[in-house]
Order: sequence, then structure tokens, then C-alpha cells
Amino acid sequence: MRDLWRILRVVRRSLRGGPLFGFVLAAGLASLAGVMAGVLPGLIGVAIGAIQGRPASPSPGLAGLFARLVSGQSPWLVIVATLVAVTISVGVTMAQSRKGSELSAELTAALRVELVRAALWASPREVDAAGARALAPKGGPPAPPGVKAPAVRGFEAVKLVIARDAAAVSDFAVAVITGLPQAIVTLLVLAFELATGGAWPVLVGTALLFVLSRVLSDRASRRVGERMQAMQRSDTAVFGALGEMLAGTEELRLLGARQTALTEVQDAAHRAADARRSFAAALAASGQIKSVLTAMSPLVILVALRLSGRVYEAGDVAKLLLVTPLLLARFEALDGLRSGLLERAPLLTSLRDLLSLPPHPPEPESPLSLAAIASDEVVLDHVGYRPEGAKDDVLCDLSLRIPAGAVVAICGASGSGKSTLVRLLLRLDDPTRGRIEVGGVDLTRLSPRDLARLFAVLGQASVLFERSVAQNLALGLADPPDEAAMRRILARVRLDDLAEDKGGRGLEAVVRKVPPNFSGGEQRRIMLARMLLRDARLLVLDEPEAGLPAATAEELLGSVVELSAGRTTIIVTHAPHLVKSTFNVVLDKGRIAAMGTHEELVRTSETYRALLSEGQRKQAAPPGPGPGPMPAAPPRPPH
Repeated sequence: MRDLWRILRVVRRSLRGGPLFGFVLAAGLASLAGVMAGVLPGLIGVAIGAIQGRPASPSPGLAGLFARLVSGQSPWLVIVATLVAVTISVGVTMAQSRKGSELSAELTAALRVELVRAALWASPREVDAAGARALAPKGGPPAPPGVKAPAVRGFEAVKLVIARDAAAVSDFAVAVITGLPQAIVTLLVLAFELATGGAWPVLVGTALLFVLSRVLSDRASRRVGERMQAMQRSDTAVFGALGEMLAGTEELRLLGARQTALTEVQDAAHRAADARRSFAAALAASGQIKSVLTAMSPLVILVALRLSGRVYEAGDVAKLLLVTPLLLARFEALDGLRSGLLERAPLLTSLRDLLSLPPHPPEPESPLSLAAIASDEVVLDHVGYRPEGAKDDVLCDLSLRIPAGAVVAICGASGSGKSTLVRLLLRLDDPTRGRIEVGGVDLTRLSPRDLARLFAVLGQASVLFERSVAQNLALGLADPPDEAAMRRILARVRLDDLAEDKGGRGLEAVVRKVPPNFSGGEQRRIMLARMLLRDARLLVLDEPEAGLPAATAEELLGSVVELSAGRTTIIVTHAPHLVKSTFNVVLDKGRIAAMGTHEELVRTSETYRALLSEGQRKQAAPPGPGPGPMPAAPPRPPH
């Protein structure tokens, strides 16, 4: 229950139109419906007594008030008054149901918004881990015997939670908000009516009958579960034996063992039939427990009447006949809510964990503005990084100074720490040791919203979204550039057809993923244009040439340096010879193995020469079935 209330407290800020009013109105209507349900048996009993011409005994409460109002009135007037009361009760119940449905829809929408907010603001590693926990066995039903559950990444689980589980949790939350007060209020009203009417033994007997029903049902449910598992095991044994026999039919014939195999399958099939018969019997017995005990409820009334020693009129007996099943229903409703909380506890815990993910990067206590950054110089001071749970560092004591306006190529073999360095620079992760400064300001002193203004990024995993080219270019900008600026930058990255609306494509062309309507090179160039349109002081590119042909990669990397306009530019690349850089940095096993210009590294670094050779070999390799190999890009001329 605690997890449910925590979820509701988080979600209320995204509810439209006064969340507290919605909760109170739903609970109020449910309580009113509970009052009407508790009073109706008494009203009907009074009506029956009035029709028979026997005045009801005076009693407190609404039923007693109704009895006094209709005392001495025409039976038809009593019937009409009773029908009006029933109609009001039905109307209140319908209003409560409608309000509950509306509140559930609002809760679902608000919960999805909050889950998306948490996923967008949190660290992707944390989101993935939270999704993985949601997929743990406690988070869902176990796979059937012999069936291997498919492997699903944590992010896929988060998508399922947002799309599917949010609605289930919202429906259950509304069931608790409305069902709990309705059941409690009905039980209180009925208890008051029975106690003041001298029929308290009915209340006690019904409670005992419910407890007996609960105990027997639990035992029957356990028995059904055990028999179902036995049935599943026996079915699995049949299919296992059948598969083995059919796969070896020729061997069985050669061995003269076909009859033996048939006998084994026959025995397994008969055991499966016996298990299925046992399961059916247990299921039938479980299903009849509630019916049998409900049918026994009149006996409770007879025993109660006998114990009370009073003489009851027909109206009083009719009231008791209505009260007993109503009491049982409300007891079962409370027990159903309890069972629902237990069954949904893993799901509620998963949602609570997702909603509780801390924002990353966190907001500093005393943030500095971008105006505090004196220059665009980047300094890494003894930076180390070890992922949580890892035994070894990915980056080890990394110190590097990148002057303002420099173009630096970061290269190294796969796993050398290049992309990790970029993640730390962009604060997608934070260093385990050391610090990173820009213009003398530690990045941890900047607000997350300013980081998006300080860096313009073209990542290895950067994507375009299924919206127009213009919308993709302006995504995230508070002041979107005008069309003229967009066309100029598209022309500069050599996308003339988009800049000039040629061939039916232009700024309003919608990017489509399936089937794609832009080539890989065109998509990279649009993302490059999006990066260059941002008024950022530092440009960061993580393998922008990944997956592109050699000629396209060379042209793209050349465009980056040409269009950087003197801004500090950091490029992670497998082809440093294609970058007209100020200097290059070679990483090896998380450390700086060498640093210098392209020409210096060619002369002095064996690791750098090996990287160049490997990069040129990959560029020269054929792309697969189709035309011949792409020509290798020649080494960059001195500069």
C-alpha cells in the first residue's frame, strides 16, 4: 500500500484539473454508494412490512427514518418511495463508476507522463538497470515449463511498463480509492443496522462464514496449483518422450524396440490423463466452495433468529436475507483488495523504482552560469572512471589540455576508452576520480540545462526523429532558426536538394525510418547541420563516419573541420588521418599512449601506425555482396 501512495503522490502533479478534488470526489461517491447499499436492505424490509400492514419496529438510522415517514401510508406509495430510493442508489453507483473510469484514464495518462519524465531525466544506465529489475522473475509470471523466456533489455521493459503496466496500476489505484471506502462504509452501516435491530448474531455468523470460506478457498487454491503443476509436468513428459521416439523411429525399428517405445508413451499419456483428471476435480471443488457457502447463508439467519429469541416479521426476515450476501460480498471485496496488493507488489515496486530515479546529471547546489566560463579550453585533470560493479578502470589517470579553438582527434582501438571519454565530457557519466573543466569551470558546477547550450553533439548513436527536416534541425532550440538559416547550413553540408527543395524534398520532407527515405550519408549530414545550427561553444563528435563509405566519411569529416568556425572541436574517430586536426590523442587501455600531430605520430607511435593501417584496411574492404571494393582513402597530406 505504501508503494501505491508514493506513486500517487508523484503522479498528482501531472493530473489535469485539481487532482485532490478528483480523488475526494471519487472516494466521496464511493462512500455514498456504500451508504445506499447498506441502507437498501432495511428500506426493502420496511416496505414489505408496510405492504403487509404491519408497522416496522422503530430503530435509529436511515431505515428507521424511512419507516417513520411511510408509517400509515398507502402500500403503493411505500412501493414508489422504495423504488425511488433504489433508483437513487443505482444512480449514485453509476456516477461513482463513471467518475472512477474518468479518474483511471487521467491517472494512466499522468503516470505515463511521469514515467517518461523519469526515464528522460535519469541516467540511461539507471533506466536500463531499473528495467532489468522489472523483468526479474518476481516482476511477472514465470514462463511455462520447458519454455525459455526471451531476453529483453531493460529499456524494452521500461517501454512495457509505460505502455501497458501504467494502465493496470491506475485501474487498481482507482479500485482501492473507491472500493475501500465503499466496502468499509457498507459494513459499518450494516453493522449498525444489525446491532440496533438486535440481529448482531447475523453479523457474527456472516463473518465466521466468510472466514471459513476464505480458509477453504485458500486450501483449495493451493491444491489447484499443485495439481496444475503436476499436470504441466506430465504433459511435458509426454511431449519429451514423443519427441525422442519420433526422432529415433528408424533406430527403434532396427533395434526391434518400437513396442517398448509405444508402451512408454502410452504410460506417460495415461499419467497425463490422470493428472488432468485430478486437476479438473480440484478445480471443480474450488469453484463450488463459494457457491456452497453462499447457499448456506440462510442457515446463518435461522441460527441468528434462534439465538436472539425474538419474533421477526416478514420484512425483517427479508432484510436479513438481503443483508447476509451483501456482507459476504463486502468482506470479499476487502479481501480482494488485499490479494490485489500482494499480487501487484512487484509491479508497484518496479514503478516506484522508475519514478524514484534521480535526475542525471544532478542540479548543483550553487550552479554557475555559462558567463563564468572564461574560454573554450578543455582540461582533464587526472580523470579516472570505473563503472559501478566493474573490477577494472575504463579510464586511468587521464590528463589532457585542449586549447580553445583546437581540433582534436581522439583515436584508439575498440575498448580503449574513447567513447567513455566523450560520455564523461558530456556528463552522461561522471568521473570516478579527477575532474573536467571548461574555461576553468568544473563541469559539475554547471546546470544540466546549460550543458546542452555548451556542447553541440553528433554522437555515434545520434538519430533523426520521424518529423520534418525543419523540425529535426530545430529540435531543442528555444529560438528556432529561420528557414533561410536552415537552407544555408544544409547547402554548406552539401545537401543542396533539401536546401533548394529539389526532387520533392525540402525542409518539410518528413524523415521516415521504415522504409528509410534518406541514405545513411544524408542522415549524417542532416545531423551535422543540426549540430552546427546550435550556438554551442564546443563541438563533440563520436565516430561521425561510422557505417559510411570511405569517400563519404572523408567528405563528412572534412566538412566538420571546415564548418567548425574556430570552435573547440573534439572528434572520436577510427580515421584520424582524414581529420585536419590540431593534434591527435591515441588512447590504449584507458590511458594516453601518444599525443601529437598526424605527422609526428606516424613517425613516433607504433600504436598510431597500427590504427591507421587497420582503418585503411577496413575502408578498402568490400562492403559485402555487390559492386567492388571502395577505394582506400590516401593518407592526409601534411598541414
